[in-house]
Amino acid sequence: MTRQTRSGSGERGAVSLAVTVLAIALIALIGLVHDGGLKVQAMQRADNAAAEAARAAGQHITGNDLLGGIGLDRAAAVAAASSYLKQAGIHGTVAISGDTITVTTQTTEPTVWLSIIGVSSVTGRGQATVRIGEDI
Repeated sequence: MTRQTRSGSGERGAVSLAVTVLAIALIALIGLVHDGGLKVQAMQRADNAAAEAARAAGQHITGNDLLGGIGLDRAAAVAAASSYLKQAGIHGTVAISGDTITVTTQTTEPTVWLSIIGVSSVTGRGQATVRIGEDI
């Protein structure tokens, strides 16, 4: 009587499964690094645009030597900042409250790897302020 044994039959395909799991993990890691970089770029782009738009608005701060004060052409400041954002292709808002001009921006970048799991874009938000005061 000859007896046949199957040695290792329970481990068939174990290497293929391990390689598949590692490949998926590696692709996910690459995706997070690459698309995470896109997120950082979106945030930097939004911050830079907000800062430049705030500078454009700040150029409409006027000194009034006779009265010894500092003023602001509010309409021109908002128009200058809004114009900069429009030319840069950035969505944003410009607000003047008291002695502060605030520019808030938002940009989006399409993802490459994360779109596989349904994340089609990343958003970056930026904000910059210019204070109207004596120390300008």
